[in-house]
Amino acid sequence: MLSLDQRHPMARTYRPALAPLFAFAVALVLGACGSDESPLAPDTPPVSAEAAAPIESEAPSLDLVTTGQRLLFTSSRKGGFDIFRMDTRGYGVTQLTSFGWYGSEPSWSSDNKRIALVRPRKDAANVEHADIFLMNADGTNKHWARSTPSTFNIRFPSWSSDGVHLAVAVFIGGKPYLATMNVTNGSMAFVTLGGKVIPGNYPSYDPTGKKILYVDDTGKIIKMIDPVSDVAYWMVPSQYLMSSPRYSPDGTKIAFARVVGSNIDIYVRTLIPYTATDKRLTFHAASDGAPTWSPDGSRIAFESSRSGTSQIWVMNAATGGSLTRITQTTTQEKYPAWSH
Repeated sequence: MLSLDQRHPMARTYRPALAPLFAFAVALVLGACGSDESPLAPDTPPVSAEAAAPIESEAPSLDLVTTGQRLLFTSSRKGGFDIFRMDTRGYGVTQLTSFGWYGSEPSWSSDNKRIALVRPRKDAANVEHADIFLMNADGTNKHWARSTPSTFNIRFPSWSSDGVHLAVAVFIGGKPYLATMNVTNGSMAFVTLGGKVIPGNYPSYDPTGKKILYVDDTGKIIKMIDPVSDVAYWMVPSQYLMSSPRYSPDGTKIAFARVVGSNIDIYVRTLIPYTATDKRLTFHAASDGAPTWSPDGSRIAFESSRSGTSQIWVMNAATGGSLTRITQTTTQEKYPAWSH
């Protein structure tokens, strides 16, 4: 069973690693091969469900109605946490998984044909760890990304633009480290800088699919690493904890969540022109997090507990206005992911 810390790592205090990393680096590579276990996992066919009409909403713009954009999200509306898909107004809700326990952190491939997500998996010692699971956008072809279960938690998948790799966070001794996973064979490798493994959480690829945005091991600095050039840059420093940094589709802005007092709010940092200015978009007393950009960069979907339970909302990415609640349940709706 995933612990509260595993589900909500922003609430966790960062702790030093308890085991040597390079032993795990070997396990990352060897664990992808040499197993007779089938990568296919049983599941039931997708189930359709209709959402209630949105509230607090202006008339949707024509481009959002006609482009076929979709949002993935995690919902507990069927009992356990499963992955659902809907349009950007909250209609056409379709259940994609029926795990009966826990599926979360969905991520679209750049061509919107595949989905990576996180679900629990037992290792050889019958100990449960978060692992990466893959499926097609319609919920078919469900299988584990690696044929062999891991002995550590792997979370927060983000697709490279070529659809071959995922950037992930590998948790060892309670501390996250950056790694990449090849989805064609399940092989993994730590991301390094100057030959050293990089502590980091919430990884996401930039629009080029070559650089990785992440939160460092203090939880208070968003950095960007270019593994090819072997350089890293400070992007957003803060005295408070941050999470879920995401580049805008044009690469000129970064959306992220930041602790504010006793809750969490969403900010956007403008990178170009080079003013590095931050704008706070949410001000509600409840927590708002997990921002995800629309393909044109004009809107941000996010999770918010302002209605009493976590629900999916959409807002204007420049102002934080035009707030629209697009899920209408009393259950938990979390981790939105906007299609590309």
